Amino acid sequence: MLTDPSAQSTATRSRQPATLPWWLLAWTYYVACCLMHLRFSLWLVRQREAVFGATSFAEFMPVLVIAIACGLIIWIAMQLRTSRRPRVIAGYWLLWLLAAALNDRFLTFSINEYFHYPQYAILALLVARAIDPQRSRWYVGRILFWVTLMGMGDELLQYTWITISYSEYLDFNDFIVNLVAAFAGVLLYYGPANSNSSPATQARPVLEYLVASCIAVAVLAGLQTGRIVPSPTQQVPPGGVLQLADGSHTFCLQRGPDFYGAWQNGPRHGRYYVMPPIAGFLSMLLLGTIFSSFSRHRPTTMPSPHTPVRTGPGAPHQSPDPQRPGGMPPAPAMPPPDASSTP
Repeated sequence: MLTDPSAQSTATRSRQPATLPWWLLAWTYYVACCLMHLRFSLWLVRQREAVFGATSFAEFMPVLVIAIACGLIIWIAMQLRTSRRPRVIAGYWLLWLLAAALNDRFLTFSINEYFHYPQYAILALLVARAIDPQRSRWYVGRILFWVTLMGMGDELLQYTWITISYSEYLDFNDFIVNLVAAFAGVLLYYGPANSNSSPATQARPVLEYLVASCIAVAVLAGLQTGRIVPSPTQQVPPGGVLQLADGSHTFCLQRGPDFYGAWQNGPRHGRYYVMPPIAGFLSMLLLGTIFSSFSRHRPTTMPSPHTPVRTGPGAPHQSPDPQRPGGMPPAPAMPPPDASSTP
């Protein structure tokens, strides 16, 4: 009995889990992290009197990082044991580890910035649950786009408002770290997914293209009109907004001309590199393209053995029966012997 595909599609949509609660949870978590950033940073580095002397929670960060890394390794090992694509998953985890190691070596100011990884991995998990609750569409690129964009908004908010007391530039280093952290969340979400997915469920990311185009047009217009200045020639007040002599305002990406594209002193490795805007954007584009290729390795839906077979002109080519030795087609049935020929 053949069923109507449209009826099956309608039934499938009616069985999909609700996504609105997950979107609300994701945005609530994101806003809370943005607003609590400064308080959490101060709480982390504040000196406290203890029985063994004055100390801060930041001093225990190396131990915490090692503990989280061990837990992540155990989780990945369990994931690989149950995955249908262990080599693919392991390869992308190694790729993620390489990106995280490069970030740590060249772009990390202090070890406290490691909190970006669980923060944005959790955000990516929530966004992935909201976009693809059944793990059947594998919207890897979309998840990375929205989480990275939210991370850029977080960094912009810090530079212009929350942490203006010590923010000297719009941090493209953190843009990249947030993207890498988001991919960890994607791997955690889709890694154990063994259910089949159909390529037909992949719709074009029209909204993402539209949002990216609007942002690009706004940034280019700001650069052309002088409303956005990458390298100011004078000292800029906290927040990055400079008032000119004619009363107009200019948004400066850094508060001085000597931050982007230069090595700065930092406690993590002694020095770290501050990504300039163009190099930072190109790095994000490259990493996003590489990470998004993970969606090509999703499990695909195999045709059911009970699917009716069409014959005649225009029918699809039928592959040999895989159950028979050598893949040979079944032998034609022999007609029954003629009773009249029996002696």
